[in-house]
Amino acid sequence: MTPQQCQLVKRSFRIAETQRIQLAGCFMAELFARDPALWRLFSSNPALRGDKLHHAVAGIVALVDRLHPIVPVLEWLAFHGAALGIGERHHVIIADALLSALESLLGDSFTPAHRQSWWLACRQVIDVMLHALEAEPLAA
Repeated sequence: MTPQQCQLVKRSFRIAETQRIQLAGCFMAELFARDPALWRLFSSNPALRGDKLHHAVAGIVALVDRLHPIVPVLEWLAFHGAALGIGERHHVIIADALLSALESLLGDSFTPAHRQSWWLACRQVIDVMLHALEAEPLAA
């Protein structure tokens, strides 16, 4: 990702996080419309889901230009998800749902450049997670 793309992600998230309850609701609606089976990954408490989602995305966004400090967390998430049967297809569904939620929330200010930047950020995270599973297949 270029520095400009990282800034697009960071700036758009700062705007979106002012409406984090709506963002979480939009994300969950988009996600479960795509794959209702992914419900098992989330708490049944809507407030807790929203907080967890916000903290996870905020942590990634803050380090989008240097993911290495959170690689161990992403690897743990990859192993935990793999134990639940979560694979690349599911990670892509989650990324698509997040992008759709951001687009719904931000409207016309979420430009094609924003979408591309967010997709690249999500793809970086997915690649870290998949690499962890390929490097340690027995740990999953």
